Amino acid sequence: MAGVILYADDHIYSDNRPENFLYNELRKDLPVLGIENLKFVEESTKSIGAFKAVILDWQFGNDEPEESFEDIEKEIGIPNPITQGSVKENETFTFLNENDFYSLIYIFSQEHVENSPQGEALKEKFGDRIRFKIKDADFTSANISIIKTQILKEINDWETQNRNLSAPIKWSEAINIAIQKVFKELSSASDNWLKHIYASADGDGVDPELFVIELMQLLLAENLLQDRQLIKTIRDEGNSETDYELADKSDYDKSISRLFSILSYSNLTSDAPLMTGDVCVIDQETFGIIITPECDIRIIKNKPNYEFELLTFKKGAFQNRVRSFFSKSEPTYEDLESNKQDTLRKYFNQNEPRLHFLPCLPITDGFNTTMVIDFRLSAKRITSSTVNKLERPFKINSPFIQQVRQRYLSYIGRVGVPALPNNVKDWNLK
Repeated sequence: MAGVILYADDHIYSDNRPENFLYNELRKDLPVLGIENLKFVEESTKSIGAFKAVILDWQFGNDEPEESFEDIEKEIGIPNPITQGSVKENETFTFLNENDFYSLIYIFSQEHVENSPQGEALKEKFGDRIRFKIKDADFTSANISIIKTQILKEINDWETQNRNLSAPIKWSEAINIAIQKVFKELSSASDNWLKHIYASADGDGVDPELFVIELMQLLLAENLLQDRQLIKTIRDEGNSETDYELADKSDYDKSISRLFSILSYSNLTSDAPLMTGDVCVIDQETFGIIITPECDIRIIKNKPNYEFELLTFKKGAFQNRVRSFFSKSEPTYEDLESNKQDTLRKYFNQNEPRLHFLPCLPITDGFNTTMVIDFRLSAKRITSSTVNKLERPFKINSPFIQQVRQRYLSYIGRVGVPALPNNVKDWNLK
């Protein structure tokens, strides 16, 4: 059983406390990072990466259950709009609500929080990865070995049910090793390596901050591609015979579509920098992809009258294109004959030079929204002042945005040549 457990509790190092006994018992079987301060938990999850399990105390610095709003209502006789929950904001809830990590999560609390509004919110966010434990009369030093055994069994069972857990843990380990190697090599070349790379990018007109990040990612990727253990882990999981397919085909299709939507697109925050591949909302029916090269964006975005290049596409264009395949006797995709289904599937092979299809757009929860770009009609130039005001809900990730641009450039750069006569074709085939 590989991996590290993060155990955070303000009594973890207090003698003769059950928390201290549990910490020491767990250390006999696994490496355990023990932390007394919740602030250090956030720093640890950011620095270390994936943990096998995270165990958190619900009441840091307070062993007594916090007074509820219901208790205050009884004392002052004034109804409160919030009828459940903690009077002061719970720090553990805030931490979990604002952060995410791929591991099993245990909450140890003095009170029953599982079915509280906060507990329900955490279950909705983390699903079956979060477990709630009560520090009741059985949470004593004498029973710690039983509690430890139960935790280790649950971790082992969860790993068995989620075999792909080994991949993110190994991935995190490989990234930590690779990034240290990259930084060591860069520092050996120059102590001011970051400043030099920044200055080089700044002189070329690109956004130097984004360039440095992208360059670091490329160096990191080159190192990961040579990590034999990571490659073996991915190969073993990829070739496993485990069938993850859901019983309901519709649910299974949706889950796979969501997976490829995550791979193809990234949601953007409101303050995300302008980047090639950003998808802008031009109006209620029209979207546009910024295809302006990265090296020009820095200049254009600060010049109100300079123009961005966009490829636009409209809602409903894809549906209009496939509508001719359906008849009254075949009202849905499932009713179509197999040859018609195969023809529609080929759209997503991007075989039509004039068209580019964007599947699984993150516009609806179903991840089955497809839109089509018509290179003949889609090119549009919009001023920087206008683009800066447009909503940009998501962007197209690499390498998919490079594919869009490459196919568009190929289309507008095509050259017509006369067709060969059959006589010439036949002569060369003899």
